[in-house]
Amino acid sequence: MSDGLGTTLVVILGVIAVVGVVLVVGTVYLLRRYRMPIQGVAAAITSLVYVVSPVDAVPEFPLGPVGLVDDVAVILGALFYLRRLVDSRRAVPRGGEPRMLDARPRGRGIGRR
Repeated sequence: MSDGLGTTLVVILGVIAVVGVVLVVGTVYLLRRYRMPIQGVAAAITSLVYVVSPVDAVPEFPLGPVGLVDDVAVILGALFYLRRLVDSRRAVPRGGEPRMLDARPRGRGIGRR
């Protein structure tokens, strides 16, 4: 292995490790802060296990950076799902009953005086 290739691999592994730590810390924060239901916990853990596991839909070894596409897709899918769960949790105050959104138009509309 050449010196340049070894350095590149170390940098790539370092970036992957940092991204993994950020994902774990962010997931733990969301789970604790918004009291995520079991679906949120399962989505977060499953996505992290998929990214770390050596079994991929698109392998990184023969395809290089193109192989990271499935990992990025799994991470983004989990993030969008967790975002929707967080938004739904924000709509419910800690007391229990969801807030009703006001459907009445605000301000002056067409034909109003």
